[in-house]
This record gives sequence, structure tokens and C-alpha cells, in this order.
Amino acid sequence: MTTLAWRFRRIASLSPGRALAFVVVALVALGLLRADSVMQLFAYLVVVAAASAPSVLWVRAGALGIPVFPVIALAHIPYYALPVVSGNENIQPYSQWEVLRAALTVALYLGCATTAWALLARRRAQRAAFDPGHDDRSNVIRLIFIGLGIGIAFQVALLSGVMGMFGSFFGLLRTVALMASTVGCFLAGVTRAQLALRGAPYAMAIAAIAANILLAWASLFLVGGVILALAFAFGFMIVRRRIPWLLLVVVIAVVGVLHSGKGEMRAKYWIEDTNYGTGLNVLQLPAFLAEWAGYGIDAIVHGEVASNALERASMLQMVLFAQEMTPDSVDYLRGETYAMLPSILVPRFIDENKPASQVGMDLLNVRYGLLTVEGASVTAIGWGLLAEGYANFGYWGVVGVGLILGLLCGTLAWWSADKEVVSVATLMSIATMMMLINVEIDFIQVCTALLQAFGAILIFLALYGWLVIRQQRRASLALMRP
Repeated sequence: MTTLAWRFRRIASLSPGRALAFVVVALVALGLLRADSVMQLFAYLVVVAAASAPSVLWVRAGALGIPVFPVIALAHIPYYALPVVSGNENIQPYSQWEVLRAALTVALYLGCATTAWALLARRRAQRAAFDPGHDDRSNVIRLIFIGLGIGIAFQVALLSGVMGMFGSFFGLLRTVALMASTVGCFLAGVTRAQLALRGAPYAMAIAAIAANILLAWASLFLVGGVILALAFAFGFMIVRRRIPWLLLVVVIAVVGVLHSGKGEMRAKYWIEDTNYGTGLNVLQLPAFLAEWAGYGIDAIVHGEVASNALERASMLQMVLFAQEMTPDSVDYLRGETYAMLPSILVPRFIDENKPASQVGMDLLNVRYGLLTVEGASVTAIGWGLLAEGYANFGYWGVVGVGLILGLLCGTLAWWSADKEVVSVATLMSIATMMMLINVEIDFIQVCTALLQAFGAILIFLALYGWLVIRQQRRASLALMRP
């Protein structure tokens, strides 16, 4: 037992470079064990190499700054690389040549993004970690609890049905609340790594983060809670330059159990032909989560898991499908999904009849025959930036979207290089990273989410400024007293 604990501590203390090498070696070994042919192995390794290259460049540059694009690129491995060798049933109907072409398309996309990101990111010196000397950490800790408190209040109000009274302002309030809780988790990770958050405040912060995650999971969607946990992990990792393996292992284990029981819970609690349920309140949440965990454990023990997490996460089949259908069966969209963006940017409280932000995704699903117009109103099939780019302009679309992604991430790396932890540049970088690790998101959703995040961060920083001014006034009054 002591030997196992010692080995785990050694793994947990790995630097980013060694941790990356460990992960890459493990991925290569997995491919060698699972690939059925040389061509399949090559397709798998092409995506792994393209997704790992930004992290290699980041580590070689000293692992400095916020690794926005390296993290986003690594997120493509479970979505585009692992399905090649995991026996994914959605990939099996395609020939090995088609899979290889799709893998090379993914590599083209990531390669263009990596080039644009590297050219911008390298033009300004980065620093190893946030300097706690310029930020008043007492105010940062207050901001953590305010952000986490806003997140909890929103989730409780959502479960209670109160948010419906806000009408067209619901979307704005949701964005502010979710951004506040995400930033709160990130700042908790940063201040914990700086040893500024410890003792009772740290225990309270962990409890508040856990409450946010569990309340987010009440919707039976796992991604919201996972993003909050990752925000804490990234905040810790960026400062300490160590990967919090224990946290990641716990999150993966819990998510694995809940994912295994998700189907039964959705069948029981969701309204038919929709992706939401009603009637759950906060007091019922512990029993609800316990029931969910019970379904998951039972499914794992009896081997009755209907679809594993890798199959659910796979996006490679969307690239394969787009390349199979376009342009022979479905003509190129030539920018139709992008042209809808201006109408989407109008706030809903100004135009209550504006289309939903997933209108581009709905257009793709209907045009390609995956869903009917009626079906698209109650369910969704994500395409991601890559497949959407191909559906619009073929390989030129793939190159264009890849360059835009790289320029965005490179700009954020350049902008946030010398900024403090509580700044627009830093918080926008974290928001973008948390948003784009979900590679199912399409172009319109990215643009609207970025604008909403920017507004939410400005509100959050205004609150921080108020805290600082308030403290300065108190200090001034204390000095004036005899």
C-alpha cells in the first residue's frame, strides 16, 4: 500500500512536460493495442499527433501563460482520435480509406489552427504564473464566494421554476450566473495553488463548488458540472504547474458512473420527446443523485451499459458523414450557417422572435436529413466547427475555420501574457478555453457565447472593482480616525 501511495505521489508531481510525455506514450500504446490494421493505426496517430503538437510547443516554450489552444487541441483526442480504435459503431460502416481521409482532415484543421496560434502567441513574453502581489487576495477570495453564490442561487431558482418570470432576460441572467460560477471555480484553483485559500475558507469553497456541480447535474446533463471541475483544475495547474491527478481521477470516476445510469434517469424523468424534465426541487436532489448513482453502478456491475462515453463523445462520424454526402448528395452550403449570425446577435429582449443560437446546427441537421424540422425543435445533433466548415466550403472551409480558431486563441495568448488573474484578458481566456473544449459547438454558438461571456465578465469585474473601492475607503477612514 505504501509503495502504491509513493508511486501515485510521483505521478501526481509530474511536471507538464513529463505528464504530456506520459499521456502521449499511453495514447500511442493504446493505438498499438487496439488498431486492427496499419492504416487504422496511422489514422489514429495522425489525429493524436496533430492534437498534441500545440502542447509540445507550449511545454518547449517553458509551459508559460494560459494554455488556451493546447487544451482545446487535446480535447479533440477523445472526439476524433479514440473513436478510430475504440470500435465505435458509428465509424464501422465507413471504409478505412474514408476514415483515413477524415483523420487527415482533422489534422489539416488542427495544423492550420496551430500555425496561426503559434505565430501570434510567440510574439509576446509569457510568465510562469499569476503574480499574487498585484491582486488583493482577500478581495479575490471574496469574489470567489460571490461567484459561487451567484451560481448556486441561479441553479436553485432554475430548479424552483422562478427563472421563468424573467422572460427574454433569462438568457442574459443564465450567462452571467454560469460565467460567475466558472470564474469562481477558476479563481479558487488559482488561490489554492498560491496557498492564499486554505483552512476553513478552502473547505467552504470546495463545498460551494460541489454544490454548483451537483445542482448543474440535476438537469441530467453532465457537461456543465464537468466544466466547473475543470475550471478549478486549470486554475490550480496554471499556477502550480502540476496536474491535479487526484481531482481528475475522481471526476472521471464519478462522471463514468453517472454516464452509465444517464439513460435510465432520462427515460424516467425527462418529458417524452424533449430533453428536459420538471418537478424536481432542491430537497429532492440528494435522493435524485443517489438514485442516479445506483442506476450507474448497477449498469456497470451487470455490463448493461447501452453506449460508452467514447461513443457518445465521438464527432469523427460527423466529418465522415459530411465528406460522404457533400457535394454529391447535398451541395455545399456556401456560408448559409454563418450568414445567420447577424440576426442572432440581436439581444432577445429587443427581438423576442429572433432564431435560437442553435439555428445553424438545426439547418445542418435538416439539410442533411438527420432530423426533421419538428425533430430539430426537441433534440439536437452537434456538428462542431470542423464538420460545419466542410459542409459549407469543403476543405477551404476546414482551413478557414482552423485559421480563425488559431487566430482567436493566439490573440488571447498575446493579450493575457502580462495580465493579472482578475482581468478581462485572463478571464476571457479561461472562458474561451472552457467553451471550446466542447468541440460539438458550432460557429454561431461560439460567437454568441463569446459575446455573452465578455459581457458577463465585465459585470463580474465591475463587482470586483466595487469591492476594491469599498476596501480602500474603509482603509482611508481607518487612517483618518484618531
